[in-house]
Amino acid sequence: RSTWVKPAEMSRGRGIKIFNNLAEILDYGKEHQYVVQKYLENPMIVMRRKFDIRQWVLVTSFCPLTIWFYEECYVRFGAADYRIDEIKNKFAHLTNNSVAKHYEGSEPIAVSYTHLTLPTTPYV
Repeated sequence: RSTWVKPAEMSRGRGIKIFNNLAEILDYGKEHQYVVQKYLENPMIVMRRKFDIRQWVLVTSFCPLTIWFYEECYVRFGAADYRIDEIKNKFAHLTNNSVAKHYEGSEPIAVSYTHLTLPTTPYV
């Protein structure tokens, strides 16, 4: 139903637009360089908050495929409760810390960053 359009030169959640049809995206693209990403309408939710997991890996070989997982990863949560019908609420839909720090809603942020430790064994 929805598609994120991210500016090619920006980061930290800046400049993200949401479009519902291809004509709007193509019109926007006439004046901007962008990256298009399909928005997941049914994301993972914990305590009514959307979240993502950041995990770093290193691929040291493709034949045989050898992938090393960094010991620590972290989980990021949206600042506001997730509701699909409030698609313009960036505090519910973006899990980026640079966006969440500007949240001034009445709801407390129930969960902060959580660090996880994984073994450093390669996956072969």
